[in-house]
Amino acid sequence: MAELLQSGATMLSQTCPDCRIPLFKLTSGETLCPGCNRRAVFAKATEVEKVRAETESSEELEAVVLAKADKIKSLMAKTDNPDTLEKLAKTLMVLFDLLDRVRKTKQ
Repeated sequence: MAELLQSGATMLSQTCPDCRIPLFKLTSGETLCPGCNRRAVFAKATEVEKVRAETESSEELEAVVLAKADKIKSLMAKTDNPDTLEKLAKTLMVLFDLLDRVRKTKQ
């Protein structure tokens, strides 16, 4: 940190969310965490809230899909009718495809 200050960097009041070390603004304009040796990028609060809302929404959808898949599993265990089993299996495949897409979107 002393080297950064000597090179003209400015210590900021914000800290790194990972290591909690104060961030530094370099003379180039970049913001750096000396503990992690990574650049820091600031997002507007509205952008953070949007990402948080999308994450919560996808988590809710994931929970609903898992609950429906569990219900279908129970229905499959109770029937021996091939036509019913086929319909339930197709529905289950669609649900698992949706679950996979939701999880990929979250990453």
